[in-house]
Amino acid sequence: MDLFSMMSVTCAIEPLRVANRLLGYEAYRWRFASEDGQVAHASNGFSVVADERFGASPAPNYLFVCAGMTLVAKDQTRLSVILNRRAREGCRVGALSMGPILLARAGLLTNARCTLHWEGQPAFREEFPFIELSNEIYVIDNNRYTCAGGTAALDMILHIISEQHGAVLARSIANQFQVQRIRTGAVEQRPGSSVGLDTLPAQLAQALGIMMRNLEKPVGIDSIARTCGMSIRNLERLFQRHADSSPARYYKILRLEHARDLLLHTNLAHIDIGIATGFCSSSYFSASYTRHFGHTPSQERIRNL
Repeated sequence: MDLFSMMSVTCAIEPLRVANRLLGYEAYRWRFASEDGQVAHASNGFSVVADERFGASPAPNYLFVCAGMTLVAKDQTRLSVILNRRAREGCRVGALSMGPILLARAGLLTNARCTLHWEGQPAFREEFPFIELSNEIYVIDNNRYTCAGGTAALDMILHIISEQHGAVLARSIANQFQVQRIRTGAVEQRPGSSVGLDTLPAQLAQALGIMMRNLEKPVGIDSIARTCGMSIRNLERLFQRHADSSPARYYKILRLEHARDLLLHTNLAHIDIGIATGFCSSSYFSASYTRHFGHTPSQERIRNL
């Protein structure tokens, strides 16, 4: 798709290239297809010459839709028809970054868990409330391969290579890219400026998990500390040491960043977004948003039209 994520495509293709080199034969090939067979433009300004118009060749073993800034197909009907045909032909159908939205519109995620980049999750839930959406970096379910994009594409492709050629080859490929750890699909995405839970002390990770799960109805800091089995003072020390912030400030920033995602990727009214992120009034929400981001919620939407 035009304005696709170059990072996602590169992280998906490069492990296959290195696998071929280390194996000493061509185990993998890939082709680029665009909707109209013309040049596809990445969101970073680079262009990729398509090998063909989408749907022109016989079904491959795997097919991945990669999208980024543009979520409207030039011809959604044709795209959906071809994706469904490929699925019936036994092709493993997947998507990178924001691509799962296009699979969902084609009806291909009705019976499968899926994921996509955290920025697109609010809009996805609004458009597809009955599809099971995960926050994991990648999900493989019912012959559907969905991925949050970015370096998560590398992890997913390394998982596929490991299943087909063994963990030693996958590790060797990761070492070529100086990747210290191949992540499993169970690893959660990190939204906004949040820190990674898997590297934090257990009690701090637990506190952050409570905050992330309770953005609409914030939990009191004293209650969070009590649930984590520690005093408020010790919780504050942990936050200061690992997040350079107080618990209350960190919690508020999480809610404001989630509000920004809702402003950019849904059509919800400002007052509904304020309520969905735990602000008791629209004026308080607007003031807090302006103080943190330097512009009002209304200006945020106008700037990103």
